Amino acid sequence: MLVSVRKLLENWIARIFFALLVLVFVFWGISNVVTMIGSNTAVAEVAGQKVDISVVQQAYQAALARAQQSGQGQPDVAAREQLAETALSGVLRERVLGLEEKRLGVTVPDAVVRQQVGQIPAFQTNGVFDKQKFAQVLEQNNTTPDQFVHDLTAEIAGQQLVAPLVSGAAAPQELVNRIFHFISEQRFADMVQIPVAAQPRPAAPAEAVLQRYWRNHPAQFTAPEYRTIQLVVLSPALLAAHETVSQADVDAAYARIAAANPSQPLRSVQVIVVGNLAASSQLEAAWRSGANWAQMQAMAKRFGANPVEIDRTQENQIPTPSLAAAVFAAPAGQVTGPVAGPAGMYLFKVTDIASNTPDAATLKAQIAQQLQLQQAQAQVAASVNALQDALAGQTPLDRLPGNLGLAAVEGTLDANGDTPTGDKAPLPGSAALQAAVLKTAFAARPHQPAQLVNGPDGGYFALTVNAVTPPAQQPYDQVRNQVLAAWTNDAQMREAEIKAAGLFHAVNAGQTLGAAAQAAGYQVSSSAAFTRNAPASGATTQMQNVLFSLKLGQATMLQTDTGFTVATLAKIVNPTPAQDQADYNEARQSMTKSLQDDVGGSLLAGLQLRDKVTINQKLFSQIYQ
Repeated sequence: MLVSVRKLLENWIARIFFALLVLVFVFWGISNVVTMIGSNTAVAEVAGQKVDISVVQQAYQAALARAQQSGQGQPDVAAREQLAETALSGVLRERVLGLEEKRLGVTVPDAVVRQQVGQIPAFQTNGVFDKQKFAQVLEQNNTTPDQFVHDLTAEIAGQQLVAPLVSGAAAPQELVNRIFHFISEQRFADMVQIPVAAQPRPAAPAEAVLQRYWRNHPAQFTAPEYRTIQLVVLSPALLAAHETVSQADVDAAYARIAAANPSQPLRSVQVIVVGNLAASSQLEAAWRSGANWAQMQAMAKRFGANPVEIDRTQENQIPTPSLAAAVFAAPAGQVTGPVAGPAGMYLFKVTDIASNTPDAATLKAQIAQQLQLQQAQAQVAASVNALQDALAGQTPLDRLPGNLGLAAVEGTLDANGDTPTGDKAPLPGSAALQAAVLKTAFAARPHQPAQLVNGPDGGYFALTVNAVTPPAQQPYDQVRNQVLAAWTNDAQMREAEIKAAGLFHAVNAGQTLGAAAQAAGYQVSSSAAFTRNAPASGATTQMQNVLFSLKLGQATMLQTDTGFTVATLAKIVNPTPAQDQADYNEARQSMTKSLQDDVGGSLLAGLQLRDKVTINQKLFSQIYQ
């Protein structure tokens, strides 16, 4: 071969060709290096200033870590893209606000930052800033003190810039009134229930009728596809119960947790916020006289007061210092107050005194389970390669090594996990693992060699499909009783529908529902209040939607799970703001918050437009891929 090449190079045309080939490779290599040297790492530009991709990647990785720590596992591509977009938006927001702050001369003194840091409850121990806890919390959230202080400073500066602008936005009174009347409107119905089960059972039909019903409803009497599978599962959750942990390890872990999470006193308290002293005196007298909380809530609304119930809170979590101090100094079960505060007068009763210290026995049991799970995870990691090798060698599932900690099962089931007898198949593991097994079993080909599948919760499984029974209509003789039951139910359903339609027609013809029901032998019941936010207790959203489309006295007929309902719209109630001040205040605050968000969003959009913000979408997509 080399001799042939040498002879070819003696030809001057071939020499020119090889020289050109060498030049192509040389310049191709140089071009690639030059391209790499001049590559752009700016994922965005703000007012001509480049935003390096590393800044966004850092924010994205922090968000990704938080998502994984919250138990969400590894997010899919769509979720990762959303996290990346949020990270990029945060970086761009900080940049455009920072430029505007420089233009306006907005600064944040170091003393203000220190004060803000010291007031964050997560960094406090017994209400006092704890430097060690500060470092610990930041480490748990994958950030550094410098980065946190930088972010907090930017946030405070942004608040100085944005807060004065958005604070002037308030919902117009007329808009709040309209929204309040829309969401607080109550509708009441008179109803007649016609249950299917209460209808007389018809006489049993002839066999020919039942057989015709069986033929005309094949889907009701068709057995699903069944598959006979062999399954092995290697799961930390299944192995954990068999692991042994020493009491010394449990005690040591308990001591570490107790040291890192000192006990905090907690209070559960019922509070009434009153606007004036006269109302406070009357409410206090009623409460001290033995009125229960439900009675006090109703009475508070009549006086324009706001009743609030707080469950298991720390002192620094109550926003009003005077109220917090009084609550944590008061005994349980005693009406206390009035206590003056910025929102008015506070009356309260402490209903429970506790601490956030968990029960030692319960916590140690949880620690023992966690240690067992960790040992089981280590065992799975040590066994999975041997299991993979055995499956790669096509070892039958019933001949796999017995020292791998496998759970094995064999049987016949359908896609819902039911056996031919109607019982649930005894699949091992959690519901998520069982769902993964069923999905794999009904996607696999019969007699396909078993392959190792990554399951949920750090587990693995492998299965083979040994037989497939296709769907088939069950013989009439086997399902005759089911056919008779279905035919009977249909007959009773028709009877109930005829009676309901008769009532509905009578009301539409001018009778009242009460008169029509009495003539048919039925009782009329009145519903609780329906609102647009929720149906009445025990009613369906279908009835809720229909009622808000009816006029007073108009009737409707609905099919339910148990039969039919005939109803008329009996009453419409429109509460005033004074009668339902809590909902009115919620509507006003919600609308005001929405308008303030719109104003803030418009400011950011305007700044980004003015600063000519551009995004390199191709480079941005590399962050989350």
